[in-house]
Amino acid sequence: MSAAPVESEPVAFRHRTSTRLAAAFATVLVLFAAALGVTLVALARIAGAEAEVAGLDHAKHAGHMAAAQVREQYIHQAHTIIAWDTSHLEHYDHAVEAALASTDHLMAAARWPEEQRLAAEISRLARDNDQQFRGQVVPSIASGDRGKTHELHERIAAVVSRVVALNEQLNALLERRSADAKARARQLSRRARTVTIACFALAIALAGLVGLWLTRSIVRPISALRAGARKVGAGDLEARIQVPGRSEIADLGSAFNQMTIDLARRQAELVRSQRLAAIGHVAAGVAHELNNPLGVIIGYTALLRRDDALATSDELRIIDDEARQCQRIVQGLLDLARPQHRDPVPVDLAELARDAVSRLDELGKLGGISVATPPAGSAAIANGDESKLRQVVSNIITNAVEATPGGTIRIEALTDDSHARLVVTDTGQGIPIEHMPRIFDPFFTTKASGTGLGLAIAQAIVDAHGGRLEVQSAPEHGTRVALTLPRSPS
Repeated sequence: MSAAPVESEPVAFRHRTSTRLAAAFATVLVLFAAALGVTLVALARIAGAEAEVAGLDHAKHAGHMAAAQVREQYIHQAHTIIAWDTSHLEHYDHAVEAALASTDHLMAAARWPEEQRLAAEISRLARDNDQQFRGQVVPSIASGDRGKTHELHERIAAVVSRVVALNEQLNALLERRSADAKARARQLSRRARTVTIACFALAIALAGLVGLWLTRSIVRPISALRAGARKVGAGDLEARIQVPGRSEIADLGSAFNQMTIDLARRQAELVRSQRLAAIGHVAAGVAHELNNPLGVIIGYTALLRRDDALATSDELRIIDDEARQCQRIVQGLLDLARPQHRDPVPVDLAELARDAVSRLDELGKLGGISVATPPAGSAAIANGDESKLRQVVSNIITNAVEATPGGTIRIEALTDDSHARLVVTDTGQGIPIEHMPRIFDPFFTTKASGTGLGLAIAQAIVDAHGGRLEVQSAPEHGTRVALTLPRSPS
C-alpha cells in the first residue's frame, strides 16, 4: 500500500523563517536606530540651547558695551562743559560714533520683544542725548551763555543714569533667559541619556531573545533533522521527525518524513521484486517438472470417466478438480517466473471494467451485489498490454465481488494529464490490519479456495507497465483499490 504524498501549504499561508528572522533583526536595528536618532535629536536640541545661551551672553556683553560707550560719550560731554570750550568736540565725535555703533549692535543681538524694546530705548536715549548736547550745550558754549550750564549738565547726566538703569534691567532679563536655557540644556541631556540607555538596553535584551528564539526554533529543529537522518542512515525507516509550526524547517521535516515513507515503500517493492524473482526462479523449474505428471493425471482421469461405471464417480471428479487446481497454481508460478512482455496499445480501463462485470454477471457471481460501473461514454485510456491489463482488472473486480456479498461496489474511471486511473471501492468486510503488509506476497490468501497468486501477479504486471497498484482498507468499512497507469499518448 502506497502512502499519499505530503501536501505543502501555500507559501502565502506559512510563517516563513526568513521573514521572522528579518523581522527580529529589523526590530533590533530599529531600536538601535531609535537610540541613535534620539541621541542626535537631543544633541541638536542641546546645541540649540547652548547656542541660545551663547547668544544671550553675547547680548549681555553688547548691553554692557552700549552702556559703557554711552558713559564714555557722557564723559566727553562733561569735559566740554567743564572746560567750556569746543576744542574737545573731535574726540566727542569719535565717542558718539562708538556709542551709536554699540547700541546698533545691541539691537541686532536682542531676539525677544522685551529685549528689543529695551535695546531700542537705550539706542533712542543715546541719540537724544547727543542731539541735546549738540543742539543746546554746544550753542551755549559758543555764545558764552553759562546760565543754563548746570541745568543742561543735570539733564545729560539723567539720560546716562536712565541708560544704565535700562541696561541693568536688560541684563537681568537676559540672565533669566540664560539660566532657563542652561536648565533646559541640562534637562535635555538627562532625558537623552535616559532614553538612549533605555533603547540600547531594549535592543540588547531583544538581541538576547532573538538568540534564544534562534536556538529554539532553528537550532533544535535542525538537531532533530540531523538525528532523524542518522536513524534513517542506520536503517530505521520508521523514524519520523516532528517539527511544529509552519516554517521552512517544518516543511523540510515533512519532506524528510515523506522521503522515508517513499524509501520504505521502494525498499519494500525491491524486496518484493527480489522475493518474486527468487520464487519464480525456483518455481519455474518445479512448474515444468509438475506439468507433465499433472497432464498425465488429468488425461487418465478423463479416460477413466469414459467408462459408464466410473462416469459419475466422486473420487474421479475430486482427482480431476484437484489436479486442475494444481495446474492453475503451476501456471501462476510460471506467470511470476517469466518476464512480463508487453505489447503496448491504447487500452480503455473503463471498458475492461465493464467487460469484467458483464462476465461475472453472466456467470451468476454477482448475486445481490449492486455494481456501479463507469458510464458508457466515459473512458480512461492507458498505454499497455490489453490481455495482461484485462487480467489485472478482472482480478481486482473479482476480489471485490467475493469480499462484498450483498453489498455495493463503485467503479470509477479517471484521467489527468499523464495518467489513467481505475478505482474500485467496495463496502465489504475489509482487510484486517495485520494482513495489509502481506497482501501482495505470493501464496498469501485468506480464501479457502484461493492460490494467493492473484494480487502478486497483478502487482508484477502493473510494475512492468510503470504503474501503481494501491490498496486502502479498513475493517468493517470496505476496501478501495486504485490502479494507476501511464496515459496513452494517442
